[in-house]
Parts: sequence; C-alpha cells; structure tokens
Amino acid sequence: MSESSWRWWTIEHTADLAMEIEAPSLELLFLAGGHGLVGVLCGRETGCEGPEVRSTSWRELVLEATDPEVLFVDWLRELLYIQTREGMVFSGAEIEKLDERCLFARAGFRDPGADSEIERELKGVTYHDLRVERRDGKWHARVVFDL
Repeated sequence: MSESSWRWWTIEHTADLAMEIEAPSLELLFLAGGHGLVGVLCGRETGCEGPEVRSTSWRELVLEATDPEVLFVDWLRELLYIQTREGMVFSGAEIEKLDERCLFARAGFRDPGADSEIERELKGVTYHDLRVERRDGKWHARVVFDL
C-alpha cells in the first residue's frame, strides 16, 4: 500500500458484517468508507483505491456531528439512503471541508453496472463496535453493518 492510498476489508462479526478501513488522511478514510460500502453491497470482501469511476449524478451533503465517529456513520448512512431510495451507488466525492465534526462534500453517484451489481441488502450502519481513530500515522475505522 502506498502512502497516498487506502484500503478496506470485511471481518467476521457475530450476526452482522463489519468493515475495517485504513487511509493516510481523514478525507481519504471517508472516501474509502464510501467505496467500501459499495463493495459490501456488491458482495466483495476487500478493496483498495482503484481507477476513478465517472459520476452521473451529484448531491451536496452537509453533515455535522459531535465527533468523528458519529460523522462517519452519518456519512455512510446518507450514502446508503441514497442507494436504497434511488438505486444509485456512490462513485466518489469532492470534499470541500472535513474536520472531526463537520463535512461539506459533493458526492457523486452512478447507476450500478456489471461491476457493481447489488448482491447484498444492508439494513443500516450501526454504532456498535464503532471506531474512528488516528494511530501509527494513519486513520483507521471500524464500522458494523446491520444485515
């Protein structure tokens, strides 16, 4: 993994599914979380930074929270809500402002294609076992999805 890339992977978690994410910055952690969410929906178990996918629809997202953990869950919940409501999958974002309590972003979405066919339904993003932290010079997160 290069210094500027991110990765995500799923882990065993009782009756649900958990995802771990590692990235060099908070911004890339949020982007990786969005791409990981899509990967989980599509039945994949791991992923890393890949080629940019063209967005066909954009949404302005403004989120505020008490801490980075809640902000991260709110971000993923918003992306999942758009996917569930409109059938579009997250494809990238232009993050205008991000700190540990606030996110202003322009999120891109696209129709699922052969490379991103939805195979798994997620009921929600939980606070159970949630972590967003900086350690060893990188940002790390763990989030659990309710299946």
